[in-house]
Amino acid sequence: MAKSFLRRFTYFERVVHWVVGVTFVLLLLTGLAFAYPSLFWLTTFLGGGSAARVLHPQIGAVFGVGLLLMFGLWVRDMFLDSQDRQWLGAIKHYAAHERDKVPPAGKYNAGQKLFFWVQSLLGIVFVASGLLLWFPEGFGPGLLNSMRLLHYLATLGGGLFLIVHVYLGTIAYPGTARGMIDGKVTPEWARLHHPRWTGERVER
Repeated sequence: MAKSFLRRFTYFERVVHWVVGVTFVLLLLTGLAFAYPSLFWLTTFLGGGSAARVLHPQIGAVFGVGLLLMFGLWVRDMFLDSQDRQWLGAIKHYAAHERDKVPPAGKYNAGQKLFFWVQSLLGIVFVASGLLLWFPEGFGPGLLNSMRLLHYLATLGGGLFLIVHVYLGTIAYPGTARGMIDGKVTPEWARLHHPRWTGERVER
């Protein structure tokens, strides 16, 4: 008998997610290369230093469009409700895999929702500061230096969140990443991590 799966993400949602993810990694690598001479070799991924300097803002533009699409796709599901606040109160039990002590999560748990909002805020900082640095004419050196600092801090923050995101989706909670690869998850995974969402799917 063929194993059953639940559809978690559409093809378009997955494409948008991977466009944002891949462009961010490229921006992160080239940004680190520009900031630290010892890491300048990372620009080889985009054809060398000269090519990377030209492509970095262009990739940033694609990243910005992807962020807008991602925000539009998921914002309705990302507002915290009373059960989410209860989930946050039990987050230590979730981290310890003590499922019986964690309130049931919907399609996204409270941690994923907070991650969405933090990444959205970082994305605004990325795009706004990046645009000013891409088109610096008419802006004073003080403002541009502030934008460089914000861009740098957002890069560090985004990089750390990326590491956590990948770790949680692969090592910490196996089966999670599959939802963003082929769009499907097993019913067992869904009942374990998002029982409220699983119940809603069954009722349809």
